Amino acid sequence: MFSRKSEIGHIYAVHSGTYAGEMLILVEKTAQFYNFLAVPTMLNRNVPKESFELARNSNIIKYVEQGPKEVVAVCVEQYKKNEDSNNRLNPIKSF
Repeated sequence: MFSRKSEIGHIYAVHSGTYAGEMLILVEKTAQFYNFLAVPTMLNRNVPKESFELARNSNIIKYVEQGPKEVVAVCVEQYKKNEDSNNRLNPIKSF
C-alpha cells in the first residue's frame, strides 16, 4: 500500500495510540529496528520494523517530510547522547 522507503532524516507524525502527537525523526536503521528521536519529548524510540510497517500502512503514523540536514544532524547527536545515558528506554512493542 505504501511504497516509500524509509531513510535517515524522514519525519513521521504519530496520529493515534500511546505516542499520538509525537513527531518521529529516523536517525538509525538496524536489521530489526528503526530508531527514532521523538519530538517534543526528545526520547529515543526503537521500533521493530514489523510494527513500523504495520503502523505506517494503517495510517497510525504518516510520512511528513525529509528533515533539513542541519536538524537531522542535531537529532542524531541527541539520539546518541540519550543512548549513552542511563535513562535509555526499552524498545516499543507496538503502537
